[in-house]
Amino acid sequence: MKYLFVHQNFPAQFKQISEYLAANPRNKVVAIRQAPSVNIDNIGVVAYSLARGSSEDMHPLMSDWEAKILRAEAVVQAAQVIKQQGFNPDVIVCHPGWGEALLLKEIWPDAKYVGYFEYYYASSGQDFNFDPEFKNDDLQMACKLRLKNSVNLHALADMDIGITPTQWQRSTYPEWARDKIDVIHEGIDTQYFSPNASRTLSIPSKGVHLTNDDEIITYAARYLEPLRGFHIFMRALPELLRRRPNAHVVIMGNEKGGYGAPPQGYDTWLEMLLKEVGPQLDPARVHILGRIPKNDYRNVLQLSKVHVYLTYPFLLSWSVLEVMATGPLLVASATAPVQEVIKDGKNGLLFDFFDGEAMVNRVDEALKLSTRKANSLRKAARKTIEEAYNVDICMKNLLSKLQD
Repeated sequence: MKYLFVHQNFPAQFKQISEYLAANPRNKVVAIRQAPSVNIDNIGVVAYSLARGSSEDMHPLMSDWEAKILRAEAVVQAAQVIKQQGFNPDVIVCHPGWGEALLLKEIWPDAKYVGYFEYYYASSGQDFNFDPEFKNDDLQMACKLRLKNSVNLHALADMDIGITPTQWQRSTYPEWARDKIDVIHEGIDTQYFSPNASRTLSIPSKGVHLTNDDEIITYAARYLEPLRGFHIFMRALPELLRRRPNAHVVIMGNEKGGYGAPPQGYDTWLEMLLKEVGPQLDPARVHILGRIPKNDYRNVLQLSKVHVYLTYPFLLSWSVLEVMATGPLLVASATAPVQEVIKDGKNGLLFDFFDGEAMVNRVDEALKLSTRKANSLRKAARKTIEEAYNVDICMKNLLSKLQD
């Protein structure tokens, strides 16, 4: 069969399925992504570039839509080139969120379209204005959120099949649309993300060498920002360090960028929070590693005794499932995406997102658990991943949709 994947940052969420399909010589796999291109074995990657940026005098409520139209235009031009070269896909798998799929049916009207429906925006009940500290009463912002769903609505009309990683993400879509969306996670490689007590971590600049005998608490997010509760975590750190005098805290994630707005008056949220609580933190025990390679990230998780995760009602991070497969006890915020996977006291420990003291209490509780109870939680967490999120299971479910 012939498969086309469309994602501005391909391979992204399509890495495992595209590589699996491409490994079969009976398949031909092509991908369209934004420049620059990438080299992937057995996958022909075609990169597009935008003809121009958004107009300076565009109506504010139209600016996001224009950006998506510009991207759709670039993708359809790349698609025309591919078609002229004789490639006509049987199946097109695309992430419609950036507008890339808006015009593809004009090129290949008979292909089977599979849409990755990641999130349907709303001005209440989800991430927007969840946190009263950053409440935004700007009506125009709420209107922009509503209009961001235009591409979702187009995709729901065009797609033959929809997929989304979690029940929570599916629940963000209108009730009338949910029957068209199947919950299929991309999957976790449970052989790669697995316990390994022999790992060590060296931080030469501090003369620190950590082993499995050390009490290590970890935090990781793609971006260090409030949407992932970074402000709650950082403000609770002084008490956590006081309560656990031998603990080392390892923080991983990008300092710049994020899903939410940047802080006012500071370059990064880390800068702001270090000014706020930095003098209360022992640099010999708090280690901010930034974004690190995948292997190093996995190795740190294998060292960790307790991993802390927080999130607004938003997309569930892959890191939650990777942690559960790897071995640390998971202490997480009791928000809807997390509660889909974590059952308090069964395969992890939960606390109220806004209660930093409760977070400290639960981390302290986790570190005081008997070996028997701690191992029970760890085994239950890994069993959750093995039974519901193992990449082989997820791949099989997705393949059945693509090849049906």
